[in-house]
Amino acid sequence: MSADARTTQEILDRYRHYGPVFEAGEQAPVTNTYICDLGTMHAPVRVQLAKGETFPEAGGLGAATRWYQTNIQA
Repeated sequence: MSADARTTQEILDRYRHYGPVFEAGEQAPVTNTYICDLGTMHAPVRVQLAKGETFPEAGGLGAATRWYQTNIQA
C-alpha cells in the first residue's frame, strides 16, 4: 500500500460512521462529534454538540441533511 493510500485510509477510518443517523432539527442524544458527508466533491462537515442541542442544516442540504455519530474524541 502506498503512503498516499495509507493516509487516505487513516482519514476515512477517523471519520467512519458509527451509530444512528440524525436529521436536521433533531436533538443530540449525547454530547459528541457528529459528521455530515456532503458527497464526494466536498469535505465532510463536522460539528460538536452537547446533549439536547439541535442538529443544524449543513451546506445548503436543507431537509436532506443527515448527521452521523462518530468515534472522534477531540
